[in-house]
Amino acid sequence: MSTFLSRITATAAALTLAAVLAPPAHAAAPNPETGPRKIISEKSGLTPGPLKLVLGSLEAYALEESGRDEVRIEVKAGGGEWYKMWPTNGTEANTYAGNCWVLTSTAANCSPGSSPLPAGPYVHLTLVPGARFTIEVWEDDVIGDDLLLSIPVTVMGGTQMIDASTPPGKGFKYRLVARIE
Repeated sequence: MSTFLSRITATAAALTLAAVLAPPAHAAAPNPETGPRKIISEKSGLTPGPLKLVLGSLEAYALEESGRDEVRIEVKAGGGEWYKMWPTNGTEANTYAGNCWVLTSTAANCSPGSSPLPAGPYVHLTLVPGARFTIEVWEDDVIGDDLLLSIPVTVMGGTQMIDASTPPGKGFKYRLVARIE
């Protein structure tokens, strides 16, 4: 019996070692509009962690256009990579002044008197310490899309709060609240 158990243990160990040493399967190029994505740090020697970008809320105080804006959230990483994070249906969200889109309720921070709206799903990104990227909020326009908010982020490791608003003097104002955890 002990010989039988020894063979099972040896076989399990060999299979585990083979799985670790096997070259990774060749995958198709990532689609920026679906599924989790990993933003890799350009720095070497960093250990990947179970960090993720959690979008909390996007609030419109003053619009870029009259009446309503059509907004989306994207992430731009080094090397020209970009990911459309929200909305995930391939369009933009119709937004009115006072709307506060709630993407994750535990991370949201809507102003008193705003109209909280459920935003629905967004694309989740996993991160490594040292990764650098920019969160951008865009308004869809017939002539050309307008950048409403640009937030450069460097992942420090551990929980990190992100709370940014459009700089003064732009004629419109948006606020994005998120965190890295």
